[in-house]
Amino acid sequence: MWRNSLSFSSKFLTSSNHIIPKSTTVFAAISPPSYGFERSLYHSQFYSTTSTSAASVPPSTDAALKLGFPNLDKVRFASSAAAIDLARHYGRCYWELSKARLSMLVVATSGAGYVLGSGNAIDYVGLCCTCAGTMMVAASANSLNQVFEINNDAKMKRTMHRPLPSGRITIPHAVSWASSVGAAGTALLAYQANALAAGLGASNLFLYAFVYTPLKQIHPVNTWVGAVVGAIPPLLGWVAASGQVSLNGMILPAALYFWQIPHFMALAYLCRNDYAAGGDGNSKKMFFVASMKPFCM
Repeated sequence: MWRNSLSFSSKFLTSSNHIIPKSTTVFAAISPPSYGFERSLYHSQFYSTTSTSAASVPPSTDAALKLGFPNLDKVRFASSAAAIDLARHYGRCYWELSKARLSMLVVATSGAGYVLGSGNAIDYVGLCCTCAGTMMVAASANSLNQVFEINNDAKMKRTMHRPLPSGRITIPHAVSWASSVGAAGTALLAYQANALAAGLGASNLFLYAFVYTPLKQIHPVNTWVGAVVGAIPPLLGWVAASGQVSLNGMILPAALYFWQIPHFMALAYLCRNDYAAGGDGNSKKMFFVASMKPFCM
């Protein structure tokens, strides 16, 4: 290809009835650049300029020398815009996979537990690190939950537009995101708080993704498991601040545990049509169980 371009350039220059010495300056000006995408742009611009018709006379040498490198400003702008769009796309997918608003509520309970367990002096750096670690672990658990429930989510109007059922992100990508953010959150809790807090975070991730999520399709006991998952974050915050599990530290988790069961049942009844589309059509039984749970606790 390079040899052909040089022979074409020689014919191109001699056709203007001028004698031009073969200096390196001339050939450097008209020879195509060595960069991949720039060379392709150069050739497209060069040949589109010189081959307007079969009978046309080749342009002058000055026109050939002025051709030079193409203007790459538009190419760079398009590349930057594409990169920004890609970052926005995946940022939105990560936000939805993490159920960021729900995860923020989990962080709020963890932060409350940290403040209550700190006593008179609050370590604000430790508080921020505990909240960040809790956020990452919760994001990982929610992402894995959506990976496991992709088929059911695709059947329900409330969830069919999530990143995985809608095809906006692949399963391996979502698993990689969940694994990396979960490992980072656990490591942050272990490094900035203590091993017990990190263990609670990892245990909560495991309970939610690998116990609670499969049980949702198998047995109603999933509600109790889910309530345990919701009760652990304030205990995690307490342990991160005090370094131990105490009776006082169990008060807020216990309150959250007993509150979540009727809360879950009420939500399940409100979304009964979607759950029926997902395979659970026992709405009357669900209502009866939901109405009796507060009296059984």
